[in-house]
Amino acid sequence: MKIEQVHYSDRFQEAFWHEEIDDISRYLRLAAEYGRTQEGESYCRELEDALKQVKQKFEQLALSARDPQEPDDLPEILAQRPDGPRQLLTGLPEDYAQRLRGAFYGRMAGCTLGAALEFEPIPAAKSWAERFGDLYPLTDYWSEVRWPEDPHYIVGKKKDLTRAGMDAVPPDDDTMYTLLGLLTMEAYGPDFTQEQMAEIWKKYLPLGRDYVAGGEKGCWWGERSLLKNLLAGVPLPQAGVAGNPNLQGIAAWTRADSYGYVFPGNPEKAAALAYRDASINHRRNGVYGSMFMAAAISAAFAVDDPMEAVRIGLTEIPKDSLFAEGIRWALAQSPSDYQEAFDQTWARYRGMFNGSALTNAIHVVMGLKIGGGDFTKTIGETVAMSGDNDCTGATAGSILGAVIGIGNIPEHWIRPFHGRMHGYLKEMPEYLSLEEVCGRFETLARRFRQS
Repeated sequence: MKIEQVHYSDRFQEAFWHEEIDDISRYLRLAAEYGRTQEGESYCRELEDALKQVKQKFEQLALSARDPQEPDDLPEILAQRPDGPRQLLTGLPEDYAQRLRGAFYGRMAGCTLGAALEFEPIPAAKSWAERFGDLYPLTDYWSEVRWPEDPHYIVGKKKDLTRAGMDAVPPDDDTMYTLLGLLTMEAYGPDFTQEQMAEIWKKYLPLGRDYVAGGEKGCWWGERSLLKNLLAGVPLPQAGVAGNPNLQGIAAWTRADSYGYVFPGNPEKAAALAYRDASINHRRNGVYGSMFMAAAISAAFAVDDPMEAVRIGLTEIPKDSLFAEGIRWALAQSPSDYQEAFDQTWARYRGMFNGSALTNAIHVVMGLKIGGGDFTKTIGETVAMSGDNDCTGATAGSILGAVIGIGNIPEHWIRPFHGRMHGYLKEMPEYLSLEEVCGRFETLARRFRQS
């Protein structure tokens, strides 16, 4: 698939549908005030049933579509990769501990920086930075945030994302996914099945509440639909795709870091584990995004240039896929800053969902390129591009951190964590030592190398 072959429909305009739904909600109130509540509720049930039917048709349409250049089966994916190194190291790098901590702490820092204004349009984010007296792009954590007392991922508050309010890595679904990958491999090893992965999710990941403030949810989008289906007894593979329009979304590649951490210098193996993880609830370019990121992170442990890691990541996915085409395009661009990167990306991919695997991966690649090996500039520019910028900041920080090591990440990104991370996984302590988590990844990496 090439982007020139994609023709987005203009039938869906969000503002139109928001107005229509708002009108219906007002009619329902009006019906109650006129003593016709039952009839109003009946009409709403008709609407709900019709929407379910349309969503099912879309689901069947998506799942039945086939493209020989974008296979879902791993053997076909492997057959369509370009030539690549596959394995860069036979053992752990001598400086593995430093690179691992660079990647892990870099992920925590980038995620925390981006979480305060996730998906905020650039003009609004710049306006908030100006109001708070912060630079834009940011060179440190936010000094203030909007609605500081609002909940943030079940156990936290928005103010936890500020320099003054931070006493640990703030809770975030993207940091919890890194832990879930760790827990899965600790329990079942590198050959875990999707059924075993699902058991880990059901055991540890809280769903949170529906129809409440976002800060009270434990997961979103395709991960939420997967978990809800699993808890309702829907078996795999149906649980991963039923009611899930996010098959090519970003979330799978936010789960990929763990596999690069435990298979450093082995991009082929890291990508294979990422495939198994991602394909539980993603398809095609959503899966390739995860394989690409896992391979790039793995390669970052063995190279001295993050762009080389990106190029190696490309060798583990189908060369003619939409995702691969987009990353090659991004590598050919030379944006001077976040605004130019944003403008170039959305001039080419206008109409694509801004939570897509591809556009957000392009932001990571361009952020790494603009950053030029400088950690502060890399995560600052990446986050400034908007999009799912806690995810993009996290992954840019992870890739660059693995290349440069913990010693080259400025202290002001690490000190506010006070050596711990705040989490909300069930049956786990609310606070975990960052060094303990790194040690657990290191233990797995050494054990898997021996086996």
